[in-house]
Amino acid sequence: MSHQGHAERTHSPHWTGHHHSPDLIQGDKDSGFQISAKALDITWGNDERFWQWVGLDESRLKFQEGAELIQVNWVEVKGKLEAAKLSPSKTYEVFYIIKFKADAFGWHSSPITFEVKAPHGNRNAKTELLEPYRKICNVWHEVHGGEFTLTSNTGANVEFGMSGDGSGWWKGGMILGGIMIKPKS
Repeated sequence: MSHQGHAERTHSPHWTGHHHSPDLIQGDKDSGFQISAKALDITWGNDERFWQWVGLDESRLKFQEGAELIQVNWVEVKGKLEAAKLSPSKTYEVFYIIKFKADAFGWHSSPITFEVKAPHGNRNAKTELLEPYRKICNVWHEVHGGEFTLTSNTGANVEFGMSGDGSGWWKGGMILGGIMIKPKS
């Protein structure tokens, strides 16, 4: 399985989100933004064997659909937000809105790396096991994916993403509701 998964990761088709669609990114620089899962680039997101679109029941989220991970051994989700929408010199935090189903599997030995890269700034990354979140199933979690401060809000994008570890463990049963970018208090 590992070889097949590695080949998939190397030559994988992507669901390319509609980054510029205003209804998929909502909010403002003061209260923060919500980004729909449909606005993200999800590796294998266009293949229903691996990901499926599901209705969301979460009132905090402004979107009707999320992405349910059926099974993959390499998780990769990327997104971006125009820096011009944000305030310079304000620190923002990135949160992944995630829920695990009762039958979620493969998260115990599969660290996930969360990265944030601000334009004209540093890239920061952290790696975390999502197993503690999986143990509390059917509840929406805000998983911290990093923070950034803009030195300028001109040009370029803030880029963020989560990716798997290449361990070969198959994972499934996670629902990605979207991403929140909030000013740090």
